[in-house]
Amino acid sequence: MKRYYFSLLCLLALMVSACGKDEQETALPSSEPIDAAFSMQPAEPAKGETITFSVKVTQKGTAIDDAKEVKFEWWKDGQEQHVTIPTTLQADGVYTAQQTIDEPGSYFVYYHVTARDFHNMQKVAFSVGDSKQASGTDNGHSGHAQPTATPSKHEHGSGSETASPEHPASGVDFHFMPPETMKVAESASFTVHLMKENQSFAQAAVKFEIWQGNEEKHTFIDATETQPGQYSANAVLPTAGSYTVNVHVEKGEVHDHKSFPLSVQ
Repeated sequence: MKRYYFSLLCLLALMVSACGKDEQETALPSSEPIDAAFSMQPAEPAKGETITFSVKVTQKGTAIDDAKEVKFEWWKDGQEQHVTIPTTLQADGVYTAQQTIDEPGSYFVYYHVTARDFHNMQKVAFSVGDSKQASGTDNGHSGHAQPTATPSKHEHGSGSETASPEHPASGVDFHFMPPETMKVAESASFTVHLMKENQSFAQAAVKFEIWQGNEEKHTFIDATETQPGQYSANAVLPTAGSYTVNVHVEKGEVHDHKSFPLSVQ
């Protein structure tokens, strides 16, 4: 009888161990990149007409309803100021946001999706007319507009905005992702996502140059490419206040940089 109970206890222990292992394996994040399918309605908007931007986020064909961040960033062609608008999850991995644009012209929109340790972004071109007209598309994407929403902490810009004779316009787009909160003497991660011609700008040499106010001493930190076109590095800043982070990019004939503000508490 004792042998029977001992065997039963061993069997139960094996079952519990197997279940725990299965749960751990299920909880491990997938290494499969996320997919994002963008659309907008109407495809040919007129001024004053409400535009619905939409992106469906999936991983291995399964809808992602728990994305860390999904936002649309739009601006008018030729303008430096970008507007970032948050999205609302509808269902089955579909995130949407609405915007009304009152000025006709050419626009761009970026969608930014951060989920399952991946960041996905793509730029789309579209036009707003006095009346409905055909809009230009870029790989099925669209986007551009004037500020009517609160900008996000993520900073974005093209290197051409800070081009100089030493650093001619390269066509590289920078999407800088600072830590949500940066505290004195605490290590924090900086990330920048680089795109060129709507493709990830991979295998580049990237550095973060950091300084505070007008101080002459600048700190340079080499970044590591964690995903194609995405570069990260850790930094510890000694005092609170406003800093500048200058992102340097070099690859082949490309020598570009873009500056972004940073606040340390």
